[in-house]
Amino acid sequence: MVLNKRKEVTGLRALFTQKGALNLKVAACSVVAALSLNPLVYAAPDRAANLDNGEALYTKYCFYCHGKKGRGDGAITIAVEPKPIDFVTSERMDRSDAELMKSIEEGIIRDPDSRMYMPAWKGVLNDAGLRDVLAYVRLLAAPGGEPPADAGREEQIKEVPSTPDDMVYIPAGDFIMGSDKVDKDAMGLRFGSTPYYLNERPRRTVTLEAYAIDKYETTNQQYSEFVAAMQGRVRIPPPAYWENGVYAEGEEHFPVHTVHWYAASAYCRWRGKRLPTEAEWEKAARGIDGREFPWGNEYSLDKANNQSNFGGVIAVGSYEEGKSPYGLYDMTGNVAEWVDDWYKAYPGGESHKDPKYGERYKVIRGGGWGGMGHYNLPLYYSTTHREKGIPTDAFRDVGFRCAK
Repeated sequence: MVLNKRKEVTGLRALFTQKGALNLKVAACSVVAALSLNPLVYAAPDRAANLDNGEALYTKYCFYCHGKKGRGDGAITIAVEPKPIDFVTSERMDRSDAELMKSIEEGIIRDPDSRMYMPAWKGVLNDAGLRDVLAYVRLLAAPGGEPPADAGREEQIKEVPSTPDDMVYIPAGDFIMGSDKVDKDAMGLRFGSTPYYLNERPRRTVTLEAYAIDKYETTNQQYSEFVAAMQGRVRIPPPAYWENGVYAEGEEHFPVHTVHWYAASAYCRWRGKRLPTEAEWEKAARGIDGREFPWGNEYSLDKANNQSNFGGVIAVGSYEEGKSPYGLYDMTGNVAEWVDDWYKAYPGGESHKDPKYGERYKVIRGGGWGGMGHYNLPLYYSTTHREKGIPTDAFRDVGFRCAK
């Protein structure tokens, strides 16, 4: 059974979700960078550019990667490798207007695996919009050119604090959280539940401070160090599936699971970290463009250990193509993950009276290898799906990762 797909994905977001465009580490950056790569204006005398509109489009599509002056000081530049293109260079400014406009309209490099991948922008912006953006970027490149307004993003372009190699820095700023999907086929009722998606409402913009989050789920090896360190202090028993307190040979890099919330939280504190909040987890999983899955809007059996592909967990980081926009692995599939929050209604979603809301259940995000359910539906693997568990219980397809 396949999820109902949202039909409103158009324009720029449609480019981000095309099947071939999902080189996730830099896809968003590369596409946006390619627009800005050719910044001279097509200056036909009867087609004067609207710089105000150009500034608005730049702020919407380019600023997050390229920063205020087009010199690679945006938040995505800080957060990912390889870096987005610094498009304000004399070499790029020397091309003719007609040549630049043609490459903008028709695309530059059409190989979706290339860092420079750029589809035809004539399908994203109309002629006037193209002229306006090009004119505005030309203004940025000119001596004394003025950058766009900060739009509250000044914190995103400050120098990134030191981040451990096993963590990913997530810059401060807005992202889309939740969904407004509707269970039109009444799948939830058919499978003995309330209608699906009600606890994901409303879809809204959430602002977070910068934070760091583990690139991988916590592994057996890492958790065993914690168990050993706690001996003689606070007794933390090994997971039930470890034989005689030892994980199976060759499974040191498999995610630990069958660990209750309190043990997961204690491990993170022992590492000088904490469990991520639900909002932090979702932003790290879906980025800022509201995508349905970490890799895009199309469900895939081939980008995560989902729907019992292997009948259990596998080594973390096994799916390169399943990474989130920030480069995190296994944000869906393998094991689902405890987060810090109690299972409650979102602000504005209180009309759904789930009797399990409150401070009895903790939230679990990201479907595991078995989907936390007998029916194992694709919707369990979406970036917005919410599950819950009693914090003293342990589940064989639920693990965790830490944040700080």
